[in-house]
Amino acid sequence: MLRPGGRLAFTDAVWRKEDPPPEVKATFAADYPTMAWTADDLTVLAACGFSLIDHFTLPDEAWWDDFYAPMQKRIAELRPGYAADAEASGVLAQLAREIEVHSLYSEYYAYEFFVAARNG
Repeated sequence: MLRPGGRLAFTDAVWRKEDPPPEVKATFAADYPTMAWTADDLTVLAACGFSLIDHFTLPDEAWWDDFYAPMQKRIAELRPGYAADAEASGVLAQLAREIEVHSLYSEYYAYEFFVAARNG
């Protein structure tokens, strides 16, 4: 649906380091089984008729300041109200575990920001 010459901007989770610990592999195998490397995303962009304008790795601070710290606070606020709800408590625990995994293993993966133009 993008016009020729139109711009596409998106982020994608990518591997940064070989041989991630089993916990990291399991987390992404469940939630994002197609996660690949930056080079793989660049190959797909080219194969789909896009020219790369630029890409960069989002700094880890962006995730802590703008995503994980607020999420951590909100989880703490919600837990008491959902203590008797097993399903909601499970979701909150899963979200809290995501934060823990990121704090322990963020060197193995990152979020890459891409900007590309549609060819033609």
